Amino acid sequence: MDIAIVIPVYNCEKYLRKCLDSVCAQNDCVKEIILVNDGSTDSSLDICGEYAQKDSRIKIIDKVNEGTEQAIVDGVNASKCEYIGFTDSDDNIEPDMFSSLAQAIEEHNADIAFCDYDDEDESGSRSHRRNFGVGAPGLYTKTNGKFDFSILPTLADSKYVAAMRWNKLYRREKLVGLPSFKNNGIRMGEDMALIVPAIMASERIVYVDKCLYHYVQRGDSIVHTYTRQNLDDWKNNIKIFAHAAEKYDYRGVNIEESAVGLLIQNCLKSIRRSGFSFTERKKEYAFIGNDSDVRALLKKVNLANAPGKKRLLLKLLKNKMFGLLAMVYK
Repeated sequence: MDIAIVIPVYNCEKYLRKCLDSVCAQNDCVKEIILVNDGSTDSSLDICGEYAQKDSRIKIIDKVNEGTEQAIVDGVNASKCEYIGFTDSDDNIEPDMFSSLAQAIEEHNADIAFCDYDDEDESGSRSHRRNFGVGAPGLYTKTNGKFDFSILPTLADSKYVAAMRWNKLYRREKLVGLPSFKNNGIRMGEDMALIVPAIMASERIVYVDKCLYHYVQRGDSIVHTYTRQNLDDWKNNIKIFAHAAEKYDYRGVNIEESAVGLLIQNCLKSIRRSGFSFTERKKEYAFIGNDSDVRALLKKVNLANAPGKKRLLLKLLKNKMFGLLAMVYK
């Protein structure tokens, strides 16, 4: 099996060597390592060049900054392998990650294989493994137009297959053929815009019960910050999911309920963990709660399906009780 690993690189000099050491340690199934330098202003490009001198599998794409989405598209388009994997440039992986995923795909003739991951702080200490909410490891086959696990959050249950690109291995055709395989201008949730349609387009997915990916928790990570573009990103993602569900006749998603679940995850939760003051939180919750698309959605969805805390947050948002929301969700 021929695998290309695509790594978007942007101002990550502190972490990049550890990442590349772990990627270069992958065995011969990895034929290409494509580093997409997305306009870094630190020494990241020099480090990429240093490693390219040592490993002939490395190809560097040096480009102006256009964001992670475009870097992913450019990297995949430059690849020649049948299978694609990803890592983020500040994370690291186990030496057998891609051989394990490749073995699972070959054994089950699957379109996507994915593994567990853990959190790693900047000192290297690793915490709990993440649970994907798909049940037991092994093969999952689409029946009646859907998989028997949730691929997006629901109001009733937040467990769903983790929509990150980097703990998975894909048949290349399941990515490049997607209508979302382009730069959608999404800053927060760009992985979901790619991965959810890829799952909808797939017929067989295999879950490898090994913790092979180490996700480094950075204090300055985008997931710990909020801007008002998060709301636009949320809207773009929902449009992509709805379009993909129609294109691939995927029957297992309630788009409206998933939209509400993602509104909490990508917007409300991002505000809560951004370190804003009470006044700032209230202002941003009001900006979301007064948005016409959000208001229309909250009127449509039966919030009684949400568990207690979610239901409270959504009712406060729906009823424009933004000060109380800022008090209880901080």
